[in-house]
Amino acid sequence: TLLFATQTGISICAMLSVKNAHRPNALAFISIAGHLLGDVPLPIILGLIKDHLAPGCKVGEDGSFSKPEECASQGKGVRATLAIAYVWVLWALVFFELARRLSRIEIGKRRRDEINSLLLEEEDSNGATANGEKNNSSFRYYHSKFQPTPQQSGRSLA
Repeated sequence: TLLFATQTGISICAMLSVKNAHRPNALAFISIAGHLLGDVPLPIILGLIKDHLAPGCKVGEDGSFSKPEECASQGKGVRATLAIAYVWVLWALVFFELARRLSRIEIGKRRRDEINSLLLEEEDSNGATANGEKNNSSFRYYHSKFQPTPQQSGRSLA
């Protein structure tokens, strides 16, 4: 269940990465890519690896091993196959962490840019910016109009 907990974050990142009109397509792409790169090939690949590393551990139609004596002696191959499966999951965690770090850097850059634009952008009494565009954001309007009083800045009027 821990791996499924990441799905919400992945969906939110996908939706915030594209324009509103493209959000359904982004979610569809994430879903298809996840299946094509994850759940579909992994059982096949792990089965081929297990068949190569532990050929005596094939399960027959009745659910029992076809060669139980050989399978008992090939425990090392079965453990190696399980190790490969765990490495596959760890590989995904490495990419999750890389994406997290890169997104935090990008978020920090965008916040700094937004703060700089709020400090540099001035509006006239009608709410228009210096280049003539109308600013509809109440957040920007409030902060661009805010000026500290002399008492707040530590200076006296006299």
